[in-house]
Amino acid sequence: MAEKKLSLEEKFDNLDEIIEKLEDKDISLDESFKIYAKGMELLKECNSDIDSIEKKVQVLNKDGETHDF
Repeated sequence: MAEKKLSLEEKFDNLDEIIEKLEDKDISLDESFKIYAKGMELLKECNSDIDSIEKKVQVLNKDGETHDF
């Protein structure tokens, strides 16, 4: 079954959950490395999504003309 593509907001929520898990003092070192790696991959996806969104944004300049962000 195909994996559902998460929205940027859902990815940020997942990152918050990962941070909470990493802040748990009872987490094992092995588990923290796995969670950290997952968080870094998710962060890369977020950065890619944001870059894609920025490319679509139009900026209105002082003369009323639009151009790509």
